Amino acid sequence: MIGDEHVEVQDGQKNDKNPGFSIDVNESGVFVTIHSIEDSTSSVNEVAIFEQLNKQGVAEYNRSLIITAIKARDNQPVKVAEKPSVEPQPDPEVQVSLTRDKMEAVLEIVLPPRCTPLTMESVLEKIKDSSIVFGIDDKAIQQAYESPGTKVTFACGQQPIHGTNAQIKHHFTLASKSRPQEMEDGSVDFKNLNLFTTVQEGDLLAEKIPATPGIAGMDVLGNNVIAKPGKDILLPIGKNVSVVDTNTIVADIAGQILMINNKINVMPIIEIKEDVDVSTGNIEFIGNVTIRGSVQPGFSVKAEGNVEIFGTVSGGTVEGKNVVIKMGIQGMHRGYVKAKENVVAKFIENATVHAGMDILVSDVILHSRITAGKKILVEGRRGLITGGTIMAGEEIRAKVIGTQMSTSTELEVGVNPSLREEYQHIRREMKKVEINLEQAQKALSILRSMDQHTIPPEKREMLLKLTKAQFHLVGQVETMRTRMAVIEGEFEEMRAGRIKVSDVMYPGVKVVIGTLVKPIRDTLKFSSLYAEDGEIKIGTFK
Repeated sequence: MIGDEHVEVQDGQKNDKNPGFSIDVNESGVFVTIHSIEDSTSSVNEVAIFEQLNKQGVAEYNRSLIITAIKARDNQPVKVAEKPSVEPQPDPEVQVSLTRDKMEAVLEIVLPPRCTPLTMESVLEKIKDSSIVFGIDDKAIQQAYESPGTKVTFACGQQPIHGTNAQIKHHFTLASKSRPQEMEDGSVDFKNLNLFTTVQEGDLLAEKIPATPGIAGMDVLGNNVIAKPGKDILLPIGKNVSVVDTNTIVADIAGQILMINNKINVMPIIEIKEDVDVSTGNIEFIGNVTIRGSVQPGFSVKAEGNVEIFGTVSGGTVEGKNVVIKMGIQGMHRGYVKAKENVVAKFIENATVHAGMDILVSDVILHSRITAGKKILVEGRRGLITGGTIMAGEEIRAKVIGTQMSTSTELEVGVNPSLREEYQHIRREMKKVEINLEQAQKALSILRSMDQHTIPPEKREMLLKLTKAQFHLVGQVETMRTRMAVIEGEFEEMRAGRIKVSDVMYPGVKVVIGTLVKPIRDTLKFSSLYAEDGEIKIGTFK
């Protein structure tokens, strides 16, 4: 086609001659030249001229002049239009935007129609001009370059790591009322609820994990983003605790941990404002225990300190340093009370009670087994002892002992019950050791009688083992004999024990002082019984 044979003429330039026609666009206008027959034998079609003009951006031209020129075909340029106004080509748009916190940068490339070409260098220059220097992702830039019109995040800042607040790490777990523990056999333990948390002196209770300052971040412009430092807190220091090594809390005393106003306290006492029963479970504490109620059957209270009970002990168990039971002990033939030092109670009935020192009862002791290292005193309003077995190391004193019905009552003084039990235990153990020693010595005698040059290795090894065993057993026997001698010396000192009755002692009472025994067959009044010259004598109450 003719139109395909001509190229667009730039301003001020002229086409090379072509068959048929040529178009010249210059500052003066648009000129069409129809070649003469001598120059071109090609026929000229006005439509081809129109198409060529349109291609060259000439939208408005004089068609009549073109047709006239075709007819003349005289090689004369004919001005058919003014020079067309050339619209400038738009530039591509490289849009870079930031989020409000400047932690992300977004790239979008917009290519308008007929825009000038866009190079990657131009894109990178735009990014550089935007002052974005941190967290740039080259692959994301390439993606935006290849996908015009798509917003692509091409740079990300580094978020700051804010500091952590200081924390208190507890090295104990506060006990709380919870469901009873289920046992392996499927039963439920209602007695050991572990409602109290106890510690020993010097135990580590808590430590402060210090706050951290945090780590600064950086936005895409290269600016530091400040991290928030963690907040510090005060150590929760309460009563009877100390701070060591700046951030560590330890117990000053043994006791119960209590959190009061968010502070750690170690209290030397546990106070139970109700009965010790299924609601509290058994109580075991290293300090003092105060119980405003009673100890119900089958439950126990054990303390390394003193135990004070405002109610009764009804078939329960109580152990402590000193035990005070204001409403008395109703043992129900199973109640048991033990004190390292003293027991104080209003009454004791059908119970077993032991004290390392004294037992003080203000009313009565009925049908019980009572042992005290020193004294048993029943001197209240009634001051009665009847039934059971009463043993004291130094003295038993009461207003009335026994009954008019000759109730069997056994009183024993002059031997500390605990020492006597220890003495008897040592005697039993020493007998076993002496038997073992005798057997070892017999075996050694046989082995030593053999020819030591021909004795088999296994016999020689047995000889060595038996020799070592003999030395060990001899040492055990000597230790036991020494302890027995000490106890026997204490027995001698206790022979001055006395039984005193400030009112009356009835027949049916059996009196034991040391190794001496005296059944009481006649009523005694205002009397004191003691050992002298190998017999139990009766004197006046002093």
